[in-house]
Amino acid sequence: IGIFCLTLMNMPTSREEAGGGIYFTVEPGGVSPMMLFSLIGGGLIILGLVAAAIALMQKNVPTFTITEKGIICKYKGKETLSLFKDISDVYLFSVGRTSYTGSINSLAYRKNKSDAWTLISPRNSGYDKLISTFRSLYSEQRVQALRAQLEHGATLEFNYVDAKMIWFKRAFSLNVAGAANIDSSLQKFYLTKDNIIKDDKSIIINKSDKINTASWVDNLHLIDRDGNKKFSMMFPSIISADVFCTLLQEAIDRAEM
Repeated sequence: IGIFCLTLMNMPTSREEAGGGIYFTVEPGGVSPMMLFSLIGGGLIILGLVAAAIALMQKNVPTFTITEKGIICKYKGKETLSLFKDISDVYLFSVGRTSYTGSINSLAYRKNKSDAWTLISPRNSGYDKLISTFRSLYSEQRVQALRAQLEHGATLEFNYVDAKMIWFKRAFSLNVAGAANIDSSLQKFYLTKDNIIKDDKSIIINKSDKINTASWVDNLHLIDRDGNKKFSMMFPSIISADVFCTLLQEAIDRAEM
C-alpha cells in the first residue's frame, strides 16, 4: 500500500510529462495525486494507531485457566492460584451494550475483603464459557466449605449492593473496573440454618418456602405456602449470590416445618 501511495504521488499529470506512458489526469475541482496520497497515508496512520492500541490493551488483559479446584490468573508474568473453596466474594454484573438487558457478562472475585478484585469480562477470550464454568465449580465447592458451619449453628455473613447502585453502575460506569467499584456501598445480611437476618429483621425459613427468580435482573423472592413474599433482593446485588441461593435452598430442605 505504501508503494502504491508513493506511485500515485509521483505519477505524471500530463501527456507531456508521461512521455506517452500512463499519466494521472486531474479534472478541475478533482483530487490531485498528492491529496489522494495524503488521504490514504492519513488513513493508514490512524489504522496503525488503532491496531497498536488494541495490541496494548490485549497485552494488559489477564488470562485465566480453570482447574478442578480453582482458577489461575496470569498477569504481567505472575501466576496466582485461587482455590474456589477459599474465595469469599464473587460479584456478577454486566457492562457494555448488555448492561440494560441484564445479561451477565462480567465477574469479579477475591479471597478476602482486603484483596483487590480480579475481573473477568468481555475483554477476555471465551469469557462467557469461563464465567459459566467458574460459577458452577465455585458454587459447588464454596457451599461444601460453608455447609458444615451452617449445620453446626454458625451465622454466615453475606454482603449486598444497594439496588440503586446496581442501576447507577449500569448507566454510568465507563469500564469494567468502574462497574466493580462497589466496596464503599456494601451492606451486610446473614444466613443461619433457620433464618435470614437483614436490617435487624429475622425471616424464619420454613420447609414449605420456595425460591423464585426468573432471571438475574429480577428480584430473588422467598415465597411462603400462601404465595406471600417473605424476603426479596435483587439477585445481582448479592455478593456470592449462587452460593447464597444454594445454601438457602438446603436450609429450606432441612427445615422441620
